[in-house]
Amino acid sequence: MVAQPLQPLARQFLLGRDRNRISLAGSLGIQDVRKVLAALHDTINVRGYADVVLDFSRCSAAFSNGMLPICAHVLQLQAAKIDVQFIPPEDSRIRRLFVNTGWAHLICPRDADPPKRDITYRQFPAVQYRTHDEQGALLNELLEKLLAVIPNFNRTAFAAVEWALNEISDNVINHSQSPIGGLLQLSVFDPMRHRIEFTVSDAGLGVSATLRSARPEIRSDVDALMESVKSGVTRNATEFQGNGLYGTLEICRVGGGKFSINAGNAALICAEAVVQSRNEAVPFSGTTVDAFIDFSEPELLEKALAIDGRPHRPIDYIELRYEQDDLGSIMFKLSEHTSSVRSRYAGRPVKTKLANIIEACRGQQIVVDFEGISVISSSFADEVFGKLFAELGPMRFMQSVRLVNVTPTVQALIDRAMTQRLQL
Repeated sequence: MVAQPLQPLARQFLLGRDRNRISLAGSLGIQDVRKVLAALHDTINVRGYADVVLDFSRCSAAFSNGMLPICAHVLQLQAAKIDVQFIPPEDSRIRRLFVNTGWAHLICPRDADPPKRDITYRQFPAVQYRTHDEQGALLNELLEKLLAVIPNFNRTAFAAVEWALNEISDNVINHSQSPIGGLLQLSVFDPMRHRIEFTVSDAGLGVSATLRSARPEIRSDVDALMESVKSGVTRNATEFQGNGLYGTLEICRVGGGKFSINAGNAALICAEAVVQSRNEAVPFSGTTVDAFIDFSEPELLEKALAIDGRPHRPIDYIELRYEQDDLGSIMFKLSEHTSSVRSRYAGRPVKTKLANIIEACRGQQIVVDFEGISVISSSFADEVFGKLFAELGPMRFMQSVRLVNVTPTVQALIDRAMTQRLQL
C-alpha cells in the first residue's frame, strides 16, 4: 500500500464514525461536545460496542471547555467497564497539549502518564477530585501556584477568583451526584493582565435536573439554567445558600469576562455582560461550567459579590494560610515553597509569591525561615532577595522581610546580591 500524503488539518470541527471508531478533527470546543457525546451514546448504547476508539489524530486545536466534559464522560464509561482507546493528535504541538493538560491520561491512563503538576504560565492540568478533602487540597495547591506566577495582583480581586473556584468546584460534591466526582482545569492567560479561565466538569445528573427535582414549577432546562444563576436559588435552601453560580457569573460579568453552563438540553452563556440561554436538541451529559475572569479590577469582589444587596467579603486563602492571629508577622518556610534553591529559574516563583504576600499584607513582616537550607546559588539569591530589595527599596525591605535560621554563607550571598542591585 502506498502511503497517502497528509491533508491539511481542519480548522472547523469535523466528526467521523466508522463502526466503533469516532474521529475528531479540527478545532474542538464546548460547542462541539454534544456531537461527541451523541456519537459515544450511539456507539455503545445503540450499536452495542463494549469498546470504543477516540481518534484525535486530525485534531488541530482543543480547549478545556470542550475536552473536560469528554474526559468526564470517558471516566464514567471506564467505570462501567467500557474500554476506551485513544489515538493522539498527529501534530506534535497538539499532542504535547493533550499530555500536559492531562487529557491523554484521563482518556487512556494505560498509554499516558499523569502530567506534572508544576503550573506553567498557560496551564494547570485537569485534575479529578471526589471528596471535599480532595477538593480543598486541590484548590490550596492551585492557589499557591497562582500566587507564584501572577505578579502584582490585588488581594480583594484575587479573593474573588478564589471564591468562584471554590463555589463551582464545591457544587460538584454537594449537588451533582457524579459517580466520578469532578474535573477541574485552570489556564492562565497573560499573567501581567491578570486573566484566567477555569473549567469544572462532572458526569452527574446535571444542574437542570437537580434544580427541577426540587422546583417542579420549572418546566424546561432553559428555565432551570436561568433560575440557577439567580441569587439564593438552590435545590435545598436548608443546607445551601445558592449563590455559587450567581456570584461566579457576576465576577465574570463585572470583570468583562465570559461565563457558560452546559447541562441537559440547555446552554447558558454570558458574554459582553449579556446573559442568554438556548435550548439544545442533543442532551449534555453532566454539567460543565466555564469561567473566564479578568481580575485586574481592584474592586471586583465588592462590585460582583453584593448578595441580596449586601457586600460579601469572604475569608481568603492568604488569611487562612499565611496570616498569624496577631496580624504581626507571616511565617514563610522557604523549603515548603521551592524544590530547588540552585537556579534563577527556581527563584522566580518564590520572588513573585513573596512580593504578592508583602503587598497583600501591608504592615506585617514576612519571616523567611531558612531551616534545612545550608546553601543557595548566587543567581537564586539575586532573583529572590536582590530583586525584592531593589523593588521595595532598603527601608521597606528591612521593615517587610526578616530572615531567620540563615547560615553565614547564605547571608553573605544575599547581602552581596542586594549590594550589587543597589549599584545597578
